[in-house]
Amino acid sequence: MSVFCLGIGLSACKKDDKYENPFDDSSLQPPDTTDSLGNLEKGSFAYIHYKVFKPTCANSGCHDGTFEPNFTTIESSYNTLVYHPIIKNDPNGTYTYRVLPGNPNLSVLMNRLTTDIDGLSGIMPLSVDQESDWLDKKDEYIEDIRTWIQDGAKDMFGNLATAGNKIPQFAGVVAFANGGGNPLPRNSDDISIPVGVNSVDLWFSFTDDSTSSSALTHNKIKFSESVYDNDTVPEYDLLVVSPITEEGYFSQSVQYTHKITFDPTIYPADKLIFFRVYVKDPQHDVTEIPQDGSLSHIISYFSFIRE
Repeated sequence: MSVFCLGIGLSACKKDDKYENPFDDSSLQPPDTTDSLGNLEKGSFAYIHYKVFKPTCANSGCHDGTFEPNFTTIESSYNTLVYHPIIKNDPNGTYTYRVLPGNPNLSVLMNRLTTDIDGLSGIMPLSVDQESDWLDKKDEYIEDIRTWIQDGAKDMFGNLATAGNKIPQFAGVVAFANGGGNPLPRNSDDISIPVGVNSVDLWFSFTDDSTSSSALTHNKIKFSESVYDNDTVPEYDLLVVSPITEEGYFSQSVQYTHKITFDPTIYPADKLIFFRVYVKDPQHDVTEIPQDGSLSHIISYFSFIRE
């Protein structure tokens, strides 16, 4: 039996002249890897991602997955735009979503492409790579995006957008020293704690589209000397208490419902200490705020320094 099997093996390995290796053909050319629009309909989301978001907005240091919106893939682009809560608003608090289907005028995406939202952030895109033809076709592409939103912001499969339940969002962070009534100031973004202060009340304001902030659960906080290393540091409880009203992140009055009192002297002076909070609504797993992909000024907003 062994000899028989060996014979089969040798026979199978023997080259049969009638089966030629196609790569022996000297005229064979490499496959054409040039991207093609194929059957993409002008103005569709797939078309807009192919022509605008991918080559113009997902460039290095911009919306390349470092922070949202994330334009690296068509899926991440859609999911971080449509019915996605905004982070930066205009002075009038006009916008709620990055893209509000059916309403370009209330979609902050349109604002960012046409005006400087706060006089400090510039008009998007801030820079354009050579691979992009944005500068030549800007007006055309902006109109494509406007039409896509007006027509319901359909996804890559042509389905109309639907509003789903959103994860909890933060609305503000405020701190008080030694039980005082005046919020501690900020150095641009981070909270400034005088060196002599040995007790700080740190308050948080949250919003959720279906759950009141006082009904959020899990309610934890972590402090770290590292901006990203939160896995090895202790976790503390946030207390849900009677709300207070103070200024929020967008300069509007908001209710603060979560609080922790801590001793800042356990952390070194003249060093930024970062903190992250963890809350949960009934529809989602625990939400971390801020996240690694959050904008740098949001991460800095969740920090303090003793000075």
